[in-house]
Amino acid sequence: MVDIRKLSNGIRVIFEHMPTTNIFSAGMFIKAGSNYETESYRGISHFIEHMVFKGTSDKSAKEIAVISDCIGGMLNAYTGKDLTCFFIKTTEDNSKTALDLIADMLTHSLFDKELIENEKKVVIEEISMYEDSPEDYVHDKLEEAMWAGNALSYPILGYRDTVRSFTKDMILQYMSSFYVSENIVISIAGCFDEESIMAMLEEDFLCFENKKCSCQDEEACIDIKNVYVVNRKKIEQTYLSMAFPGVPHDDDERYPFAVLSGALGQSMSSRLFQIIREEKALVYNIGSSNESYQNGGILNIYAGCNPERFDEMMTCIEGIINDLSRNGLDDEEISRSRDQIRCGMLLGMETTDSRMMSNGRNLLLRGRAVTREEAIAKIDAVTKEDIGNIVSKYIDWQKKAVSVLKPEEQVK
Repeated sequence: MVDIRKLSNGIRVIFEHMPTTNIFSAGMFIKAGSNYETESYRGISHFIEHMVFKGTSDKSAKEIAVISDCIGGMLNAYTGKDLTCFFIKTTEDNSKTALDLIADMLTHSLFDKELIENEKKVVIEEISMYEDSPEDYVHDKLEEAMWAGNALSYPILGYRDTVRSFTKDMILQYMSSFYVSENIVISIAGCFDEESIMAMLEEDFLCFENKKCSCQDEEACIDIKNVYVVNRKKIEQTYLSMAFPGVPHDDDERYPFAVLSGALGQSMSSRLFQIIREEKALVYNIGSSNESYQNGGILNIYAGCNPERFDEMMTCIEGIINDLSRNGLDDEEISRSRDQIRCGMLLGMETTDSRMMSNGRNLLLRGRAVTREEAIAKIDAVTKEDIGNIVSKYIDWQKKAVSVLKPEEQVK
């Protein structure tokens, strides 16, 4: 059972008690990601995520790490297109130390000029690392092309030039716009005394301004563009990332989409895996996924194969998609996918950090808590007709977006 409360400055707090454990997980979710960045600020949400670990007015970066280690803490953060999250997991008796640490990082970071310049080098190395990953690179190029002209097309890490341009003033200006009470959710899960935690949060997080975020305009769901992008790198395989239109976070069509994607490519019994890997032996890795954001989404198909077999692989994928359009999924596929999703939800909710993450994201991005029972009931209610409607509405081979990464051409 979840409980939603507010601090006196308006920050929402969502609690979920797990009395059978003595583990405590806390996360601070801010609606600040690459989807909200202007041109000169590309990548600053992610850069701030890095910088808050680099020292506060009374703690060095090493001291932050030592405090976390001393409480057995799992202290980390991540940035997405729609949000930034800072989180920690420890034991219940260390909850105050954990909350004090995150609060200090987010409210008293120094953003020292020398440390900023040093971290720019780290983030640029991270950009290079992702560019060296064919799977990441081919998907980034897909997003860049199919959402061209929209903020969803820009990389979370930003660009080398924008990262090099960041200053303390830019960081503080961005945080003053986005790190405000309306834009923040704190999620707590595990073993704790709720009133004690509320008192700690009031003390630690009261300095965040009680105001709305003026920089975020609600945007209608955007469509993907019908593109075919080819890039080349010094690699051995050819990589594919393909998209069909999907739906945003809080669209009820996300449930039939989940069942469809599960049956299409999210397990070893799925169509893509069974036909293209097991029967045809065309690939080692192939699958599908749903990606949902505030103002858009996709059904993604990804794969990698020998360049000489790429055309055969694409023909097979086309055949699977066309058969899906004509005949839909059979009852067994739907039942199997629903069972897989249901069990995955139940297994995923066994840990305090997974519940904390789910609750925080849902309250921040969907404006409400979504219980396991609600989500499972909606998955179980998905019918063959629901999936048929999704397929006829969104899945059209002629309207796909495709990104391909091929090996460099051999010079003869």
